[in-house]
Amino acid sequence: ADLSRRSVMIAMVDDKSRRVRPRRLECREPERIVKLMQDHRPFKVVIEASGSYRWLYDLLAPHGEVVLAHPLRLKAIWSGRAKTDKLDAKVLADLLRGDLIPESYVPPERYQTLRDITRARSRLVCGRTDAGNSIHAILARANIEPRYKTCLGPRGLKWISSVEFGRVSAFIRDELVERLAHFNAAIKRTDKLLGEIAADYPEVEALLDMRGIGLYSALLIVAEIGEPDRFTNPGQVSASTGLTPRVRQSGQCDFHGPVSKQGSRWFRWILVEAAMKVIKGDRKLNNLYLRVKRRAGFARARVAVARKLSEICWKRLRDWHVANQTGEAK
Repeated sequence: ADLSRRSVMIAMVDDKSRRVRPRRLECREPERIVKLMQDHRPFKVVIEASGSYRWLYDLLAPHGEVVLAHPLRLKAIWSGRAKTDKLDAKVLADLLRGDLIPESYVPPERYQTLRDITRARSRLVCGRTDAGNSIHAILARANIEPRYKTCLGPRGLKWISSVEFGRVSAFIRDELVERLAHFNAAIKRTDKLLGEIAADYPEVEALLDMRGIGLYSALLIVAEIGEPDRFTNPGQVSASTGLTPRVRQSGQCDFHGPVSKQGSRWFRWILVEAAMKVIKGDRKLNNLYLRVKRRAGFARARVAVARKLSEICWKRLRDWHVANQTGEAK
């Protein structure tokens, strides 16, 4: 099934390679989608992972087997010049029949809900940062030195609002100050909600005793890792963050490039943000940071710590789940 914003193209093929004419159904008619799939039970359907896949996955999962395809790995298997919804749906059906679909992780509902709220907060923080940077830019264009070191605090914003600008700059300044106040209030409400639902995720306790990991950071890490047993070793965890270097091998030569950035950008962001705080309370991570910094500089040292931090968090969550399932830590 090839899903777009308003419709879904469904192509079918049976075990004997017999095809059913592709059908395009509107997303606003979920009952017709279910009816079509029920007419061909038992069925196995593949959906390419996208920002809007979840509703279709939840719609079809109770009626048959649903596979979520990893878009980047899928592109590596097939990338044709011609691209239409009908052709994409046929290719997905053929790959599914041949058991060639690279699967993507589908988090359970409790983790998906936590992802929604933690990612929403990160977007609010990005919006607040953008508004703050724009305020600094207005001051810089007017060659005005901020009176306060933290000019985006209550006193600083009061002072900024009193600074005389031209008509246009003053309008932009006022709009940015209002936007900043909106983001601050929204973040405060979100933090309150996170505090209320934290009790539903007791595994955060495994992370909160680490210096530099607060409640929001712990909840975001729990949400992005999901079920710890989906990883079998620490290397898989660090690879899922996109903080591992790209590797190209030719003969006896290995070429290590920049980090892959393939994986959850929210997980990658919080790890890098927390890295410099965590090293203050962890001697091993601090030694790792200093060792890499001497050899490769600050940026790579920070990434190395973030990568190692992902593995430590996974081990802590894995051990917490094992201890609470069996009654004893292993």
